[in-house]
Amino acid sequence: MNYKQMIAIVGFIFLSLATYAQTGIIKGKVVDANSNEEIPFANIALMQNGSIITGSVTKDDGSFKLTELKQGNYDIAISFLGYESRELKNITISNDERLVNLKAIQLSVSDVKIEGVEVKAMAQTVRTKIDRKTYRAQDFATASGGTAVDILDKLPAVSVDGEGTVSVRGTSDFLVYINGKPTQTNASDMLSQIPAEQIKDVEIITVPGARYDAQGKGGIINITTQKGAADGLSVVANGMIGGTPWTNKDDVYSHQKLDNNRYNASVNLMYNKDKLSLSGALSMQSRNNKGRGIIDPYIYQDPEESVSGFPGSYYVLDGEGSRPKWYTNMMANMGVNYQLSENAELAANYQYSKRTSGRTANYVYDAYFADAPDGDPYAGTLQEIYNPNDIHRDGWFSNLSVDYTQKIGDDSKLRTSFIYETSNLDQTIDNKEFPYDGERYYYDDTPDFHSFQSDETPIEAYRFEIDYQHTYDNGNSLNVGAQPQWVRLDGSFAYDTIIGNGYWGDPSIESYDNSIDLKRDIYSAYIDYNGKSGKLSYILGLRAEYMDQLMTVSSTEYFEYVYGYFSDVGDGRDFDQTDFEHRKFDLFPTLHAQYDLNKVNSLSLAASRRINRPPAKDMAPYLYRRHQEIYEMGDPLLEPEYILNAELNYTRKFGKNNMTLTGFYRGVDNAIYRVNRVAYDMGNPGGVLLRSYTNAGNQTSVGAELGVNVDLLSKVKLFVGGSLYDFNVIADDELLGESRDSRSTNWNIKTNASWMMTDPLKLTVDYSIKSGSVTPQGESLQFQALNAAINYKPQRLSGWTFSAKVLDILGTNQAGGYTAAYEGDQVLLRRDYVYDYEGQIVEIGISYSFNSKKQKAQKKHIGDDYF
Repeated sequence: MNYKQMIAIVGFIFLSLATYAQTGIIKGKVVDANSNEEIPFANIALMQNGSIITGSVTKDDGSFKLTELKQGNYDIAISFLGYESRELKNITISNDERLVNLKAIQLSVSDVKIEGVEVKAMAQTVRTKIDRKTYRAQDFATASGGTAVDILDKLPAVSVDGEGTVSVRGTSDFLVYINGKPTQTNASDMLSQIPAEQIKDVEIITVPGARYDAQGKGGIINITTQKGAADGLSVVANGMIGGTPWTNKDDVYSHQKLDNNRYNASVNLMYNKDKLSLSGALSMQSRNNKGRGIIDPYIYQDPEESVSGFPGSYYVLDGEGSRPKWYTNMMANMGVNYQLSENAELAANYQYSKRTSGRTANYVYDAYFADAPDGDPYAGTLQEIYNPNDIHRDGWFSNLSVDYTQKIGDDSKLRTSFIYETSNLDQTIDNKEFPYDGERYYYDDTPDFHSFQSDETPIEAYRFEIDYQHTYDNGNSLNVGAQPQWVRLDGSFAYDTIIGNGYWGDPSIESYDNSIDLKRDIYSAYIDYNGKSGKLSYILGLRAEYMDQLMTVSSTEYFEYVYGYFSDVGDGRDFDQTDFEHRKFDLFPTLHAQYDLNKVNSLSLAASRRINRPPAKDMAPYLYRRHQEIYEMGDPLLEPEYILNAELNYTRKFGKNNMTLTGFYRGVDNAIYRVNRVAYDMGNPGGVLLRSYTNAGNQTSVGAELGVNVDLLSKVKLFVGGSLYDFNVIADDELLGESRDSRSTNWNIKTNASWMMTDPLKLTVDYSIKSGSVTPQGESLQFQALNAAINYKPQRLSGWTFSAKVLDILGTNQAGGYTAAYEGDQVLLRRDYVYDYEGQIVEIGISYSFNSKKQKAQKKHIGDDYF
């Protein structure tokens, strides 16, 4: 190679570099003109002289970036199904302006004509992103007047049992976030305090990324509340009353009111002016559910251990009676958002809620010994007992958050957040036994037995977050952050046997009162990289968490007596131990990837390692009498569970319609189970079931979920979702005493249909059915429910909406199943139960909104960048 060739090559390289250096970038973000929400997968076409030069689609956050553009004038066309297309002309790339930031580009929902009537295209009920599914709360009209629990009960991956416990794919261990902020309060308790009217979206994140807490088998449920408004003052007010007055009555034994009365009242205020946004909300709710319970427990009398005098027999307790439940909620919220500058924003929010709930079981029992569970009573053993059992829970919750966001140049952002949370939950269990002598009022009598239990669980938590995000020229981004949190719980428990019955255990034990002091500090840091290569988008993440936990117990007086029944649990247990420490460092890798096969088909994959640290209620060594025949005590020796979650999604678009098919796997190692033992010297002549907890095996769930959105001529919107999965309990049979198949195929189907019958009149119908399922110590029964709602918006009364609902049209609102304890093939205890909550409940509602239709485009809160 001669010097002329070398000069030519070097010259060509420098010319290429110079040419590349002169290229430019056009970037921006596509958002909904009404809600200001990002629009992912919108089509971007770059044109010059009427010809398409290149193109792209927006990312999950609605952003796009076109790179390596030569100097010149361009036009950009933006389009997305269901929106009006938009074209931006005369965009210039020059030496003086090589980076053009179009910022937020708003698309308006398209109008369509049907038989001469102009209607708006209907938004989809569910939207799927690379790491979550987002559901529009307002589509579930039959949940209005209720809480977040009522909305969640209509989603495919979620189920709610008769006691209001929420589960995600069969587990109640998940985290609740509100507007991107984690909460420390029990998930079901927190969700039951959020009014449905204040909820905009519900996000189900079953495989969270590295930036989110690793706690929880079921992932995260994020509740996004209503916010944003037109300039000036916006007002939304709601009211509802309902019930079944034609069936109201009093319980004959306690004179307790048995009704389905309910009401709801709320008002939301929002004010926007220039850089300032203010919001406030106040709501009150009350709901009663009358019901009836039937329980049929029996306890085998072990010949070597029973002290009843009837070895080899069965102690039977057949009970039936009214079982009403109720709750009353009050919630207040206020927030302020101020844009300090074009690059800085400060936001603060305070929320306070208070809840009272409870249930009463007014059961009459036939208690006797027999040679079989369905046998006739032995002579002289039949006792008839009236046993009112009242459980009351009172609690309040408050949360203060302050967020600061600072943009650094065009490509970086720093976020800081501080959260202070405090709550207190009180619970009482009042249990009485009267000799039954017919249908009459009993509360003027002196019971034969009376116990009263109470506990208090105050929580105080602090959390600090600092997150840094940098976006590279190619659109990829790096996120790093630290999230320390400190949780303090100072709980107490009191057990007062007001009137004894002679069936209690060791008389040398003076008190079963106790208290705990729990300190749980978690120090977290994460890093994730968000990238795109051709049609492949991905997020790679790693999270590190160090937990420093100490639980101190004030009394061990009864430990040897109670834990003695579990001698094979907690091998080598020290009955005098009062301090229980747990320190552990863990790493949690995460992966999310999405591949766009074409404009209408995409595949996504997600996997993450997670942890489930046991809640205080499972660790606290409080001896509760839950039922006539069941006692329960936690165990401070519990260890965390470790979880692997994985998903594979296929999404297909059919014009305005779409379908998502999800295959999922969840494996749980070191799983926590209830351990059942029969205590023959406690509570009853034939003994009781004594429960505790231990780490004793594994669980797996493998299955699929299907979600379909259908828009029929912009008149009918149909959402159909369902799941089918295999649930397998792999436990230590010897430890748990199991001798049965702990495996089941579980399924559910949930549908929600909205029909715009006329312009002001809309009908919504939803139906759900779910199969029975095995549980670690039993099975649950099948459940189904049908609900309907009509909404009427009169054209002459602008802003007003009137509604009517009928809940549980089929009268099938039941919960039931059984729990059992085994020793080999012998059933030591079995408890069958059915709770029937009477249906056909009617609710009438009214709503008024002022200046709330068009939303002001404004910067989001810090949490929204995560969600």
